[in-house]
Amino acid sequence: MQAAQITEILNKEKIDSDTWNQILPIVYNQLKVIARNVKFGHRSNENLNTTSLVHEAYIKLQKNDNLNVEGTKHFYSLAAMAMRQILVDAARSQLRLKRTKEDTSDNEQDFILEINNQVTTSNEILEIDKTLTNLEDLSPRLADVVIKHFYGGYTFEQIAQFSNISKRTVIRDWKKAKAFIYAQLT
Repeated sequence: MQAAQITEILNKEKIDSDTWNQILPIVYNQLKVIARNVKFGHRSNENLNTTSLVHEAYIKLQKNDNLNVEGTKHFYSLAAMAMRQILVDAARSQLRLKRTKEDTSDNEQDFILEINNQVTTSNEILEIDKTLTNLEDLSPRLADVVIKHFYGGYTFEQIAQFSNISKRTVIRDWKKAKAFIYAQLT
């Protein structure tokens, strides 16, 4: 029932503030699940926890006046892209702060993102984002799988449903994308 409700609301020609107020209660819990699946934490910057990430992503989507949402799957894909942009912006911001501190040592990590039990620093997030941008140019589908899984926290099964491809294809795409990203980063 919720997916049908969201699709009906999102298929309106113009999404105004009343429409966004209708959407929020329906999508909030799912966005929280997505953000929680990303599993990130911060040592010194506590203002970007799971709840903050959901709120920032929702506000980012809401502020876009030209947003053309084509149903529920598209909405959650846009949410994953918004979360990517927010995490990258947070990493850039953290690095700017780190550069302005005179007493910061080289091995200090103020910002840590934990994804799939791997700790990722701000520099690594920016390098991954740069590599992902290159991958988007070569293969948008591979990049889409990375965005949805890495930044959106979606399972391979969910990505398969969103993309209308098989789970095996998603896993194969994930492996190819990881190999590309790893080769670019090393």
